[in-house]
Amino acid sequence: MKKISSILVALLPALAFAQPEVHYEQCKSSFNYLGADYQGTTNKNNDGSQWCYLKNAQEGAYWGHVKVETIPQFKTKSGKACRAPSSYQGEQFYGCSSRNHTTPWCYTSESEWEECDIVEPAQMLSHTHPQANKRLDRVALGSCFKTKGDMPEALARLITQQPDLFLWLGDNIYADTTDMGQMRRKYNEKKQNQDYHAFLEAKIPVMATWDDHDFGRNNDGKHYPERENAQKEYLRHFDVPQNDSRLNGQAGIYEAKMLGNEGEKTHVITLDARYFRSPTFNNYGKCEGEQSTMLGEQQWQWLEAELAKPSQIKLIASGIQVLPPLYQGRSMSSYCAYGQGQQFEAAIAALGERDMSGTSYESWAEMPNERKRLLRMVQKSINDGKTKAVIFLSGDQHWGEILQKDIPASSEFGKQATVYEITASGFGQNWPYHIENPLRLPIYADTKGDGKFNKQCKLPFVYAGVTYQGCTTKDNTQPWCYTEIDENDKGIEGQWGNCAPSGAKIPTGYVGTISKNINNLTTSNRHLINKSGSNYGMLDIDWQNRTIKMSIQTADEEAVSTIITF
Repeated sequence: MKKISSILVALLPALAFAQPEVHYEQCKSSFNYLGADYQGTTNKNNDGSQWCYLKNAQEGAYWGHVKVETIPQFKTKSGKACRAPSSYQGEQFYGCSSRNHTTPWCYTSESEWEECDIVEPAQMLSHTHPQANKRLDRVALGSCFKTKGDMPEALARLITQQPDLFLWLGDNIYADTTDMGQMRRKYNEKKQNQDYHAFLEAKIPVMATWDDHDFGRNNDGKHYPERENAQKEYLRHFDVPQNDSRLNGQAGIYEAKMLGNEGEKTHVITLDARYFRSPTFNNYGKCEGEQSTMLGEQQWQWLEAELAKPSQIKLIASGIQVLPPLYQGRSMSSYCAYGQGQQFEAAIAALGERDMSGTSYESWAEMPNERKRLLRMVQKSINDGKTKAVIFLSGDQHWGEILQKDIPASSEFGKQATVYEITASGFGQNWPYHIENPLRLPIYADTKGDGKFNKQCKLPFVYAGVTYQGCTTKDNTQPWCYTEIDENDKGIEGQWGNCAPSGAKIPTGYVGTISKNINNLTTSNRHLINKSGSNYGMLDIDWQNRTIKMSIQTADEEAVSTIITF
């Protein structure tokens, strides 16, 4: 929905002379202005001239004056003709408006009114779906779609890279509503956006999951009252075939696809972390303590069965981040899942994270038992030989980053297993602030310049009274960091090394690209991209050499990447 700011509201009449005069065919089929939905045009705040928002901007103009003679006749649900125009509280509108009502309406006479049918845009393109026998060599991912900033450039660059699969990871629109008409309109507007239209024209296969803003409301879960209808609108938007189980009785939008042939299979699993989700804080519903669930038992059983299927690579998509540890800057008892506390704290300790604190924003860590269950199931899948690599894919946060977690060995689930995560979020979004995350992909360094990059940088570190969140060239010709620090984060003399450059061998594989502009793309270490405007993620799979390059991309370049073996 394109809402106009209070400043622009005030300027709309004054700026009227600068706007184009348009045929109604150039108007969006529906739009929202000052809290009302319109199907047609209005003269609100425009000196009596009918106007609409445009399908495509014209020389920087997003709205235009409409030639009244080009406006078609609109009808109500019963088939009666709408008055042209309807006059209400000093406003005249052609078509229908939801002013002071829940759905669009119009006058059919001077005193009688009826609700209108939802106007469906004509000739919307459909999403393309992946083919089971098509090997995945390149997978892209993104989330948090806004039609602003450098979104057009980022989406255009993505299209030129022609991934074999793109995963939409939530906040695919910003609905935040219980009105399904409004939700459908926003989905339709996304498809009508000229940049997204180009994405659909490119026929890039897609899979998807949702997050809170396209599920329904901010940070909501199972208590959202329209979740069943929201699921229908989501499936409609992504053009799911009629025989899909999610249109035939399955609650929740989770799914899995096995893509590629024997020896080159990628198992793509998309989770639904909204439909069944218990409240995370008491303002989202009654806390459920130790009974809190992220996925619901039926989805958990489905996931366990999926993880038992053999594949070379498993990609697990979640709308919210999986790997960051719990934020410990607030009282633990404030988390709904805390309950009596013993299970909550034991889950954190079992994963070796008692002394860690991660992002303060929404993540799986807010339910430590559920996160432990997920990571242990993945660890078992790896140790049972069901997969060689597991990479989580997530959105939500408005930044991009690459993460790594070593799941501790367990008598029940087997030896230590290393998993990764790419967070990509989003298009037309950024979050240029420092973000804590001790499980971001490590930066490796050598020992005082010996060229063997097998030690991890300790971040943050203090040098000469200055705190560094990443490598620095201060007093050195190459980027460097401390590999040992004291309890005050001060570097220990002599315990330093040059940071691994692009192409260097590291314990997990190889360093990929490091942008020459990296210091202007991040507020922290090189594996966080939060100052770029748009970002999206990419995986490039080399089946012959059994490597995967994980990267964060911007509208201009590959910002940072790492290469792992499988």
